[in-house]
Amino acid sequence: MKKIVPILAALLLGTVACSSSKSNAQPTGPVEITFWHGQADSAATSIERLVAEFNRTHPGVKVKTDSGGATADTMLPKVTAGIASGTYPDIAYMYGSWGANIGRSPKVPDLKSYISDPKVGWNDYWPIAQETATVNGKVIGFPAVVDNLTVLYNKKLLAKAGLNPPGPDWTWDDFRTMARKLTNPATKTYGTTWAVSGGEETTWALWPMLWQNGGTILSSEGMQATFNSSAGVQALTLLQQMTVKDKSVYIDSSPGDKGQKLFESNRLGLFLAGPWLLADVQAAKIDYGIAMLPGSGGDHQTISGPDNWLVLDHGSPRIKASVEFLTWLNAPEQQITWMKDTGSLPTKQSITKLPGYQEFLKKYPGIDVITANLINAKQIRPATTKYPRISSYVANAISSVLVGKADPKAALDGAARQSDSILAVPGP
Repeated sequence: MKKIVPILAALLLGTVACSSSKSNAQPTGPVEITFWHGQADSAATSIERLVAEFNRTHPGVKVKTDSGGATADTMLPKVTAGIASGTYPDIAYMYGSWGANIGRSPKVPDLKSYISDPKVGWNDYWPIAQETATVNGKVIGFPAVVDNLTVLYNKKLLAKAGLNPPGPDWTWDDFRTMARKLTNPATKTYGTTWAVSGGEETTWALWPMLWQNGGTILSSEGMQATFNSSAGVQALTLLQQMTVKDKSVYIDSSPGDKGQKLFESNRLGLFLAGPWLLADVQAAKIDYGIAMLPGSGGDHQTISGPDNWLVLDHGSPRIKASVEFLTWLNAPEQQITWMKDTGSLPTKQSITKLPGYQEFLKKYPGIDVITANLINAKQIRPATTKYPRISSYVANAISSVLVGKADPKAALDGAARQSDSILAVPGP
């Protein structure tokens, strides 16, 4: 799941001058649309095969996957820059937490009139996926991914350290103890890892620890930061102790997912991750297991980060073509193929009733834990255009603590003051 690149909402607002009226001319051949899927590795291979199959069976629409170098992590700035220059795609993969920002752009049409078509099967999507694709009543795209944060563990390393696999009642103290016992400086093996690259990938795994201790990110009216409460300080202090004192956390400052590479090379015992990594982990032939997040007081609340296939406006013919493609791509038959290739969870409820779903469960042992964990999963990051900036402030606070440059309370208090200063400003 998952990374966020902070960006000012003003970038989106400055694009209103762009015009797509010239795109409303009726096409004389297949309607061509550009699809920035942003996927990598096995997911990219799978999506390219599906696009090729769609193009072969749908002569009225041609989907092009030239992404202009955009990855999932860099999609928001790439798309907003494309909107400003008039070079934006028809469809782009967007993290769900970007919705409040990008959904305000006049170049994002409201698809509400399209989703009533029975072929779309809108009500078949999980409610959390529908919610993520809807911003202030405006349907901005189709659900792309539904997931939740769990723990992948290396069975071989646990056995070598004399540790039993995590049980359903394990706690963050258990997590810390296991990480410490799994760490071996001589072999450069680590208990776990944490990203400190400064985006949502640094922040989002902290939120469940905050929530489990009774904390919230913002006040109920959304006008004041509350993540610096005792619950937040307690969560960040645990990470500080694991990193600075235990030295059981690999600090990942690279943009290339070094933590994943460590896991795939049998040098990382516990990995906060989710279904999006399973295909790559299996390709690396890692003997892995899956556990729900550790809990606090029996609360195993986790975070879900559904993502979207965002649709952008190049005129009604291309919007209709985009809807046609996404309706086909998200149909259960195509989703089963995507799921088997990537380990993604089903975006639609009916998929679990298809014969191929049982084959999917067999291919990815333990993925039923992630599916069942949806009951603990919540998408309760604030639906505000200011969230990316707030997240970046918290990410910087976490990073400063984990590299030993700041105290947890002081760092979170500083991030809260920064957040309060922008929350106090009216408007986006």
